[in-house]
Amino acid sequence: MLTKTQLKEVFAKYGFTPLKRLGENYLIDGNIKDKIIRECRLSKSDSVLEIGPGLGALTMDLAASAGRVFAVEIDKKAYAILNELAGGDYPNLEIFNEDILKFDLEEIASGGRIKVVANLPYYITTPVIEYLINNRRLLESAVIMIQKEVASRLLAGPGTKDYSSISCFVRYFTRPEYIYTVKRASFFPSPDVDSSILRLTFLDKPSVSVNDEEKFFKIVRGAFNQRRKSIINSLARIEVLDMPKEKLSAILNSIGIDPAARPETLNLTRFAAISNAF
Repeated sequence: MLTKTQLKEVFAKYGFTPLKRLGENYLIDGNIKDKIIRECRLSKSDSVLEIGPGLGALTMDLAASAGRVFAVEIDKKAYAILNELAGGDYPNLEIFNEDILKFDLEEIASGGRIKVVANLPYYITTPVIEYLINNRRLLESAVIMIQKEVASRLLAGPGTKDYSSISCFVRYFTRPEYIYTVKRASFFPSPDVDSSILRLTFLDKPSVSVNDEEKFFKIVRGAFNQRRKSIINSLARIEVLDMPKEKLSAILNSIGIDPAARPETLNLTRFAAISNAF
């Protein structure tokens, strides 16, 4: 991992300027680097996908710990610099200059499930999480570093201000765990906010059973679009269930849900019960 001084030297040598629009803030805290590597729980039998390796704060350590490492970097200049810094010293490391959202995971899958490591800027956090969940059959777990406020939303449970449809989406497909908070001073250039490290363990089957997944998520999204209203008012709308309130009230009461309850108080099991009632 490069120190702050070494990063400045690299920037000067290659005429490189970190792009704010890509969230290019580079880790310079060795203790955090070591913590992330430990939390990846790697062995030589593991294949790792690193999303956004940047200038390799984690990459070479990952390559030293895992069997195979596939690093996907969208910035052409950072990709070229990382290739030079790695110096061909790690035959088990492949670096790709690609957009992760267009990257074909089948290209690197070789039987076992892949572990993911990622430092995600705010603008791409939700799309990458959706990408990972859509490819979950190929994945075992993901250790991700994201903006602290976004992490709070992913981890939030019923009755909290941060609980939202993305909380439900993540908990439906994964087991999310908080690991550590990373202060902004651990990066260069320093971002405007602190970060959190999370682990997402991909579930073999969803955490609740639903008859119609599409309807389930339509109900969840519709409910949280009107989170301060009662669940009956949120769901009765044309764009959600398009149902007379009298009929919807009877269905909610029949499954033990108070029609006046707010969506933010309902857990996944309750949302699944609503979906399965239709």
